[in-house]
Amino acid sequence: MGKDNKLVKGIVIGALVGAAVSLFDKNTRQGVIQSGKTLGLKVKEYAKQPSKLTSEVKQKIDNVRQTVQEVSDDITFINEKVQELKESSPHVVHMLQETKDKFIP
Repeated sequence: MGKDNKLVKGIVIGALVGAAVSLFDKNTRQGVIQSGKTLGLKVKEYAKQPSKLTSEVKQKIDNVRQTVQEVSDDITFINEKVQELKESSPHVVHMLQETKDKFIP
């Protein structure tokens, strides 16, 4: 169990060092500052209007649900087409063999 603790500790320290080093870049620093400001504004907005957060989360869930349904429908359609191909393939092979036999005695 001690090795696990050292691993987790090493990962956390490595992540923190990596984040600190990345902040030496001016663009990265500015991006982090801007993201922090945007996050702060959103938190304040949601604190004032919790129903807005609930509404946005419900909308995201509905979007994901709709996307999953569309993917499911697409998979069903593809599966049906594969089954049709499986069923029609022997018939097509037989027709091709007959045609070949007619033209090549």
